[in-house]
Amino acid sequence: MRRLRRGFPAFVKGVLRRQSDLLLPGREVREYREWLSRRQRLLDAAYREPLRPGLLSILTPVWDGSPVPYLKALARSIIGQNEQGACEWVILDNGCSRPYLLHHLQKLARYEWVKLLPHPTNIGITRGLRQCLEVAGGRYVLPVDADDYLHHEALRIVTSYIVANGYPPLLYSDEDKVIGTSIGRPGFYQPYLKPDWDPVLLLNSAYIAHLGVVDRAKGLELGAYTDPETEASPDWDLFLRFMAAGNSAVHIPEVLYSWRVHARSTADDAASKPQVHSSQRAALQRFLNTSGSACRFQVEHSPLFGGAPHWTMIRKQAGPAARVSVVLDESDARAEAASLLSLAQELAGANGFLHLVGQDVEIESPDWFWEILGITELHPDTVMIGGRIRNRSGVIIEAGRYFGFGGVCGDPNRGRTADDPGYFAQMWKQRSVSAVSTQFAVIRARFLVDVLAKAPNRISVAFLGAWAGAEALRGGNRIVYSPFLSGVSELDWDTFVSRDEENLFARINADIIPDRRFYSRNLSLVKPFGFSEDANLR
Repeated sequence: MRRLRRGFPAFVKGVLRRQSDLLLPGREVREYREWLSRRQRLLDAAYREPLRPGLLSILTPVWDGSPVPYLKALARSIIGQNEQGACEWVILDNGCSRPYLLHHLQKLARYEWVKLLPHPTNIGITRGLRQCLEVAGGRYVLPVDADDYLHHEALRIVTSYIVANGYPPLLYSDEDKVIGTSIGRPGFYQPYLKPDWDPVLLLNSAYIAHLGVVDRAKGLELGAYTDPETEASPDWDLFLRFMAAGNSAVHIPEVLYSWRVHARSTADDAASKPQVHSSQRAALQRFLNTSGSACRFQVEHSPLFGGAPHWTMIRKQAGPAARVSVVLDESDARAEAASLLSLAQELAGANGFLHLVGQDVEIESPDWFWEILGITELHPDTVMIGGRIRNRSGVIIEAGRYFGFGGVCGDPNRGRTADDPGYFAQMWKQRSVSAVSTQFAVIRARFLVDVLAKAPNRISVAFLGAWAGAEALRGGNRIVYSPFLSGVSELDWDTFVSRDEENLFARINADIIPDRRFYSRNLSLVKPFGFSEDANLR
């Protein structure tokens, strides 16, 4: 009785929150549903690739806790787009005993393209998915939870991207959340319009989880769903296995998957799976072990999230590396970047780094260089890393930039407060970006020499980050933002950049503006993380 009383207020709070989101949606929810409706009307014309027999298998473990109304909604969404039975659905009866649930599973088994696998006991998520994977007949598998939902034309869109991209090993889509049993437009909210493949963000977040599309043979080869320690995070473990093996993923920039929000779902409360912490840590630790980095790194809770299941990889000790700090005042920021050339050339032979920092920037991260080494070792294609800068009022000035946002090269997080984690907590995560500000950044000296050799004369130090970002994009290198490089400044370096230099940059780099690799093409270039009105598909 006492336990019930302690939990009752939280339960009521959860019910009221979910009902409010369903019945009284706010402006952002209404805007998303209108945008989604417009976009879905275009899908039939844009994606004409027919389903191919033997290509796709959906994997769904079902247990006694799977709500039957949600399973029915999922079944309707799959049946409606699989009328010819080209796609296979592998369902595991994971020790189910409820008569109503068993009756519905038997009804689904009447479809020739449904494989129902009975198991007398609940063997858990990981082993259940493994059993489904082993018996699936499709070239690709799509893990889908029994209480979640596949959007209109999801299977055909997945097929189109597989074929158009030459049958890649791994794909993933955008996602949102859905409340209630309705499969219509009113229940959808909280869309995650994702960046393209970003291994930096993947080590901070399982952002590609829904909908994941996996080459079955490759998954078996990499030991998919075999580690019981990752029971609550099997998808993240799987993606990290692919990444450790040198595979990247193709992004399908369409909302294909809805994560169901209800009282027992992690979509509503991560605490509904108490083993989430240990599972996520195990998946990340396994990546370090596999990549040979375990001796240099340790997995720790991110200090920005107060013990919640968010992680960072801390380098255990700083290794030897040549570096020089260059402190820049206002006149230096306006000066020509060529003034850094001789210093960069001296350090280039030692594969060293230049640390650029504004004179008034108060660095809050005492171990900032360990952070630099850690990122460059985990992601060797990284050539420049920039940090998060706030003013003394706690307002963000810099947190990673994208070509084309707000004009030439802007930061959609600019103006947020420092205690705001940002869009899907990305402001508190390491991630790849188009460019970072030289107000607080570290750049490889050898790369800087190349940038200065190719850039026009008279570019400024203040705008050097944009020029470096363009060169990195063209050369297949990476620019990274890290919130663990943190500083305080009252200066706005945008005021040091001339309009003529911005226009010159835009003319020379018109072919790469906007840069939609790490800022979804479905997001507005004017309103931070608003919805794009560009109706073009693919």
